[in-house]
Amino acid sequence: MTSPVVPRPAPPSAPEARDELDALTDLVREVSSQRNVEDTLDVALRQCLSLTASEFGFIGLIRASQHGDGVGELEIVAIHGFHPAPHFFAEHRVIPLKPNIFNTVVLENRPVRTADAAADPHRVGQPSGHPPVGAFMGVPLRLDGAPIGMIGLANRAVPYEDDHERLVLTYASLISVLVHNAQLYEQLQQTNTWLERLVTERTSELAQARDALAEKASRLQVVLTDTVDTQETERRRIAADLHDGVNQLIVGALLELTSSRHRVEAGQHDAALGSLDSARAILSDVETELRRVVHDLHPPVLEGLGLTAGIREVADRFAAFSGIDCTVEVTGRPVRLGAGAETSLYRLVQEALKNVAVHSGARNALVRLAFEADEGCLTVSVSDDGTGFDPADAERTAGAGGRLHLGLGSMRRRVETLEGRWGIESTPGGGTTIRACVPLP
Repeated sequence: MTSPVVPRPAPPSAPEARDELDALTDLVREVSSQRNVEDTLDVALRQCLSLTASEFGFIGLIRASQHGDGVGELEIVAIHGFHPAPHFFAEHRVIPLKPNIFNTVVLENRPVRTADAAADPHRVGQPSGHPPVGAFMGVPLRLDGAPIGMIGLANRAVPYEDDHERLVLTYASLISVLVHNAQLYEQLQQTNTWLERLVTERTSELAQARDALAEKASRLQVVLTDTVDTQETERRRIAADLHDGVNQLIVGALLELTSSRHRVEAGQHDAALGSLDSARAILSDVETELRRVVHDLHPPVLEGLGLTAGIREVADRFAAFSGIDCTVEVTGRPVRLGAGAETSLYRLVQEALKNVAVHSGARNALVRLAFEADEGCLTVSVSDDGTGFDPADAERTAGAGGRLHLGLGSMRRRVETLEGRWGIESTPGGGTTIRACVPLP
C-alpha cells in the first residue's frame, strides 16, 4: 500500500525570515538582561511554537532522581499549548529518563524528529489526560557538550524539516546559557546567605568566605561578559551581512518599482511589467539572503559533525555563491576541539573566504586543515590565486592609527585568543595565504 504524499511546506518568505531574526534578537535581549528565568523560558518556548507552527511544546531540565534508584529525571519547567488538570501536573511534571522516543533526545544527546509519534516504534505510551502527539521534534539543551535538558515541540500540521531543527538548536544554545547563568547566580546567592550566617558565628573565617564569594562572582562575571561579547560580535556580523546583501538588494527592488511606476505613467506597459518582474526576482534574492543569515546564526553542522564538516559546508556555499572554485584538503587524523575554538576557526575561514570573493579577483581558492598530532597543533590556511597585496603596507597603516583592513585584525584576534600563531603570505599579483596554528586538545 502506497503511503499518501505529504505536501512539503513552502520555504519561509522574507517577512517570515525577518520574524525569525526579530524573535532571536528579542530572546538574546532577554538572556542578556538576566531577567526572571521562568519568564525568559516562557518567551523562548512561545517563539519556538510560533516560528515552527507547532500546537504545543515544553522545556525540560535534567535533575538527579529523588528516589535513589540512579535513574535521572526530566523536570518540565515550561509548557505551552497544553492546559492539563492540576492533578496531571502533580503526577507527571517529573518524568523518569527511561528509553522512549522523547527521552532519546537527552539520553543520546541528539535531535530527534518523527512524522507521527503515535506510530513510532520507540513510543511506550503516554499518561491519561495527555493530548495525542503526531509530528514531534526534540533538541537537546547542552552545556560544554553535555545534555542538561531539552526542548520538545509537537503537532505541526506537516513534518518538521531541517530549517526548523537549525532554528530550534539556536534557541537551545541561548537557553542553555541562560540556565547556566541562573545556576551560577543561584550559587552566588546561596553563598551570600551562608556568608551572612558565618559573620555572626565565626568572624575568624570571614576572610575565607569572602574569597569563595569573590571567586564565584568572578566566574559569573566572566560568563556574562563572554555572553555579551559574543552577542555583540554576532550582531555586528549580522548587521554587516544585512547591509552588504539585503540592503543593497532592497535598494535595487525600490529602483525597479520606481521605474515601473514611471513607465506606467508614460503608457509603457510592457516595460513596466519587465521592471516588476525584475523587482520580484530581486525580492526573491532578499529572501534567500535572509535565510542564509538565519542559518549562519548557529551552524548546526559545526556542533553535530565538527570543524572539518563545517569547513566543507562553508567552502561549498562559498563556491556556489561566488563562482570561485574552492577545494578543501584535510591531512592528519581529525580530532574535536573545544566548542569555542571550533567556532572561532569556522568564523575565521568564513571571513577569509569572504575576502577572497570580494577583494581578490581569484579564480581558485584552497582551504587546508592539517591535524599535526606530533606538533600538537592544527594548522588552518586559506589560499587564493588572486591579485594579492603587500602585508607590510597593511601593518604600517594599522600602526599609523588606521585599522588593519580586510578583517585581518579580527581574524588575528581570534587566533590569539586561542593562544595560537597567525601569519599572512601575499605579494601583489601573487595571491594570498592566511594561516593560523592553534594547539590541539
